[in-house]
Amino acid sequence: MPRMPWKNPPDLWRALGIRTRLAAGYAATLSLLLFVYAAFVYTAAYERLSIEVDHRLDQEVEIAERSLFANGSGRLVWRSPALSADYDTLPNMLWIDVHRVDGSLLHRSLGGYARGRPVEPLAFQVRPSGFFSATLPDGAHLRILQRAVEVDGLRATVRVAYDEEQIRRDLASFLLVLAIGIPLAVIAAGLAGYWLAGQALTPVARMTEEARSITAEHLDVRLPLPGHDDELGRLATTFNDLFARLERSFEQLRRFTADASHELRTPLTVIRSVGEVGLREPQDEAGYREIIGTMLEEADRLALLTSALLELTRAEGGRGPLRREAIDVCKAVLDTAEFLGVLAEERQVGLALDLPAAAPTVLGDPTVLRQALVNLLDNAVKHSPAGTTVRLAVRADGDEAEISVADQGPGIAPEHREHVYERFYRADSSRNGKTGGFGLGLAIARWAVEAHGGRIELDSEPGRGSIFRIRLPLFPAQDGRLGTWSGV
Repeated sequence: MPRMPWKNPPDLWRALGIRTRLAAGYAATLSLLLFVYAAFVYTAAYERLSIEVDHRLDQEVEIAERSLFANGSGRLVWRSPALSADYDTLPNMLWIDVHRVDGSLLHRSLGGYARGRPVEPLAFQVRPSGFFSATLPDGAHLRILQRAVEVDGLRATVRVAYDEEQIRRDLASFLLVLAIGIPLAVIAAGLAGYWLAGQALTPVARMTEEARSITAEHLDVRLPLPGHDDELGRLATTFNDLFARLERSFEQLRRFTADASHELRTPLTVIRSVGEVGLREPQDEAGYREIIGTMLEEADRLALLTSALLELTRAEGGRGPLRREAIDVCKAVLDTAEFLGVLAEERQVGLALDLPAAAPTVLGDPTVLRQALVNLLDNAVKHSPAGTTVRLAVRADGDEAEISVADQGPGIAPEHREHVYERFYRADSSRNGKTGGFGLGLAIARWAVEAHGGRIELDSEPGRGSIFRIRLPLFPAQDGRLGTWSGV
């Protein structure tokens, strides 16, 4: 039998809405605070009333002591009523009695509180002076002060009794007020907290309703901002930034899919068209060789495109941790220049290197970093006019190593600079498939550099060429000695 969620208090608590939980938590906290406060006030009131009663009893004993005197025969007597007509006990006093040393009763008078009802005083017992409590047979609770006094060298014991019933009734009334007032205050606070929580969470409700309308087809929708810079405002801003990034990512994905389809369809169409021509019309050996050569050339393009897509997909998907070893930047640049020297010679583009004597060293994967350098240099060579020179320079700049690749090509307009690293993006007609590129080299280069904790910067002006700069964190290493090298 499945367990019902309400049988487990934590499950029930989690099943409640945030608004209800906030109100319940506020009411529970207030209940605890009011309970502690009520207990403190009750204790303080009880202590204060007890001190007041003891003070009254002490006053009565002092008054009784002044009412005693020694007569002519050397015995203690109580002042006669005529001499003490103005004397009266304090309120709530039950009786005052005075006993001689031998225990015989010298005087007893009933207090004003005892008048009109029978009072049975407690039997006298010899005990140390001080306060004590007692209960009468009728259930009355007494507070008694018994004290030994000495008047004119004669000793006696005075007892004063106070009825605590009024104090108990006052405290009971106080507890009743607390028992009624605290729950009402907690209920009112809970309702107020529920309303306040609803007001505070109203922007969340609006954001929730708006978020339901956001789909892959409507990523341009944004959440409404509360209008003030608080937690909810920052949350809405964060979600809007997230939706903006998702919109850009989806747009790049759609463009990538369309561009990839186009790039793949073009060589396939060429292969199919050339093959159909070869089958439809008889050809001599030279014609068939030309047809096969065209098909192989397009197949190579397909292989290169597939390899580039696979490399980019593996890079963005996280193909595992990179190797970490010290890389001589100057040597890596020199190897890249030698690798692409033949391509530069075919296009009649010169290569010039400016390498420092003290070779900077970085930490990373030589293969991945070499791929970034090859892509940048290949891109520069392909888009440089014949007779120009591509310059590669290496230098240490603070705690970074800088590798720059400068060409004398057509340059890149400012509106295209933010997009050149996007897959299949081409700034103008000079950067198209005819040059052998697919618009993936810079995307792979940026990933490779950022995977090493670096960044790529672009400085370009239309008609004046472009300079790509790779900046990587330096790694301590031994200095190398490499001079300058140039080749054509």
